[in-house]
Amino acid sequence: MERHNKTITYWVNGERESTKQEVLTVGTILSDAEFTPITDYTLRSENPKRDYDSNYDEEVELHDEQRFEVLYKGPTPTS
Repeated sequence: MERHNKTITYWVNGERESTKQEVLTVGTILSDAEFTPITDYTLRSENPKRDYDSNYDEEVELHDEQRFEVLYKGPTPTS
């Protein structure tokens, strides 16, 4: 994974994350944001719009201030 001197700030479900790496995998983004086990979640980029589904090894080229949404894949409880 490429590294550079600039810190990239990105957001996961509204929480600030940062890295000096220009490229992270989907799984790394999820685990760094403490969504574990990562297989319970999927990642969606808000801009550009993109669903990464369960492609945890897929590399994501990060852009400063990029925003991601994490979705839970498990069953939703009903009342």
